[in-house]
Amino acid sequence: MDSRLYELFLSCFPQFPVTEKTFEKLLDAENCDIITHCENGVTAGYSAVKDNYIRLLCVGPEYQGKGIGTELLRRSEEAVLSKGFDSVILGGTDSELFIGAVTPEEQWNDMRCFFFEDRGYTASDGCIEMKMSTKDFSENNTPEYPADVTFGYCPKEKRDELIKAVNEVDENWLMYFRPDSNIFTACQNGRIVGFCIADTNVETLISDDKKNIGMIGCVGVIPEARRKGIGLAMVSKAMSDIKSKGCDEVFIHYTHLDWWYGKLGFRTFLYYWFGRKSLK
Repeated sequence: MDSRLYELFLSCFPQFPVTEKTFEKLLDAENCDIITHCENGVTAGYSAVKDNYIRLLCVGPEYQGKGIGTELLRRSEEAVLSKGFDSVILGGTDSELFIGAVTPEEQWNDMRCFFFEDRGYTASDGCIEMKMSTKDFSENNTPEYPADVTFGYCPKEKRDELIKAVNEVDENWLMYFRPDSNIFTACQNGRIVGFCIADTNVETLISDDKKNIGMIGCVGVIPEARRKGIGLAMVSKAMSDIKSKGCDEVFIHYTHLDWWYGKLGFRTFLYYWFGRKSLK
């Protein structure tokens, strides 16, 4: 991968000091069309297109305001159209880099993204990303939960029961619950009623070569066990375990529940606007 792509990413998104190795993995440049714009022989900006997804578009700060971003977007759309697709999507939920357009908070609050809206994109949804330093975590914030609920990692022999619970909450999540996934569960009278993926040492946008990053995702509680404090208590217990394994920060991916995770101390650091555009 051209190191200039990494340099431009850091100049556009200095809040994500990922290593070049991690960035290369997240971008997946080998499986993308990299569309560049050069000024005086220097790459001033580029986009990364995979299938009908624009996974990244960035222009160096010193080159912004000259129409380069608009040109790159147009060329990206042409690349998508040439592949036989009739619409283009920003990010894409299977992207390990950005899953939407990174948007200022004040625009996101109104579900707006001026740059892309002005160029024909319409909003389909949005989400936020959250994080917390394990130094700031305290189990004292764990809410009360029923006395007959216990927490721990899911043993292999209960996998079928786990999959049944996941399917009951959101069948679209099943693809993320692989046999080798670290699944933290809440059990009531021995039955799985809640679950979440709880990983350590993961490569994310907030990873660098100095931190061990944990991640909690796909948090769910079956309908009949909700509104009892089980879900948030489960996240707190998982957070405690992740902290004990040496993680420095914990990442919450793809959520809308800032008020809910905020009860444990998580804070929003990234706003995504999901947009798409018809090309025909």
